Amino acid sequence: MITPLPKLKMNRTALENVHDSLAILILIFSVAYTAARWSSLPQTIAIHFNAGGEPDNWGSKAFLLIGPAISLLFYIGLSLLRKTPHQFNYMTTITEQNAAHHYQISLAMLSWIKFELVVLFGYMQWSIIQNAEGKSAGLGLWLLPAVLVILFGTIVIYTMKSKKIQP
Repeated sequence: MITPLPKLKMNRTALENVHDSLAILILIFSVAYTAARWSSLPQTIAIHFNAGGEPDNWGSKAFLLIGPAISLLFYIGLSLLRKTPHQFNYMTTITEQNAAHHYQISLAMLSWIKFELVVLFGYMQWSIIQNAEGKSAGLGLWLLPAVLVILFGTIVIYTMKSKKIQP
C-alpha cells in the first residue's frame, strides 16, 4: 500500500510571483500584438516549421488564435498543478521532515517550466507574425535546440537539487 504524502500548504515564493507576473505580461502582449497586426496579415500564413525552423506548411491566419490559447492553458494548468505537490512523483521517500523542502524544489521547477513555456509560445506567436509580414524567414535553426536545452536543463538542475536532499 502506498502511503500518502504529507499535505502541506506551500506559500508562493518571490520567484513564482516574478515568473507569473512576467508570464501574464507575455500572454497579454501576445494577444495584443496579434490583435494589432491581424488586419495587415495575409489570409495564408506559415503554420508549421521543420526542425531547421523553416516553414513547411501553410494555413489560415486563424491559426494564430491557437498559440495564445495553448499558452493560457499551460499557464492555468500548471498553476492549478502547483496546488498539489503531495501528488507529484518523487525520486525519493518523502517524509514529514523533508516534504517541505522537496515540495519547494518541485514548485520552483514547475514555476520555471511554466514561465519557459509561456515565453516559448509568445516568441513563436511573434515570430510567425514576423514571417507572415515578410520581416523574417522561419523561426531559426537555433530555436529547437535552445528549447530542448532550456526545458531539459531546468528538469536536470532541479532533479539534481532534489537528489542532494537526504530522505
